[in-house]
Amino acid sequence: MLKSPKLFKCLLSVYFIASFSAQAQVSLVKDSWNNAGNWWKSETYQKQDLWYWGIGLSAVGGTFIYDAEIQKAISFSNPADVDRFSPYMEPFGNPYYGGSLALLAYLSGEITNQSELSNLSSTALQSMLTAGLTVVGLKLLFHRVRPEEQMANDPYLFYGPSFNRDRLSFPSGHSAIAFSLAASISAYYDDPYYLAIPLYGLAGLTAWQRVYAKKHWPSDILMGGLIGVFIGRKIATWQKERSPKLAMYPVILFGQNPGISLSLKLDPIEY
Repeated sequence: MLKSPKLFKCLLSVYFIASFSAQAQVSLVKDSWNNAGNWWKSETYQKQDLWYWGIGLSAVGGTFIYDAEIQKAISFSNPADVDRFSPYMEPFGNPYYGGSLALLAYLSGEITNQSELSNLSSTALQSMLTAGLTVVGLKLLFHRVRPEEQMANDPYLFYGPSFNRDRLSFPSGHSAIAFSLAASISAYYDDPYYLAIPLYGLAGLTAWQRVYAKKHWPSDILMGGLIGVFIGRKIATWQKERSPKLAMYPVILFGQNPGISLSLKLDPIEY
């Protein structure tokens, strides 16, 4: 994973460049402001969220116990095959690649007035930014030693809160970015299997590659995935709620030419 200051600067630069693009029907700045405020509202969180985090954190805890064994098994599994595909797995969770693609899509939507493309890419950008910043904060809080930073293969080395630029294993930033991107796009389109399976599959391969490359422990990528999915799905839901909606209404016509027609109404985005 990139060092935290670099990740922080990358995410913010992507966000601010997009923020100063030409204004169209979808505004990244206004969307981000409204969605950021939603995190502080009690109605944002539902009962299933408690189940999500309860089960998820239990899985992280269980994985934490066997981190060393799982990490060793993955690191020495089929190295020839993994080395062949490894370069294609890492970029999906890299904020430079994911952020740049989402930014280009957003700018294209703004320039061509394609609100659907702007809205989708805005969702992805916000999800990656929020997930990235959340992960950076947790990394600086825990300062867990990466597998590649030691010889003892000890997953229980934590140094606590500081602003040091090393020992930033927990949680995995690549996993958080990859799963936030996958979850936001999939949830935006209501999770069709032909979209959800490849997106989450790519995110899973990205996370797996981080363990194989000894960048992270298994519990790191699991925690990063939990963060990414939760944030991506929440932001996609909020973004869709404020998207323009096309509705059709029956209209009864009287007079010389009586009949029934359909009236189209485009609801504006509410901020």
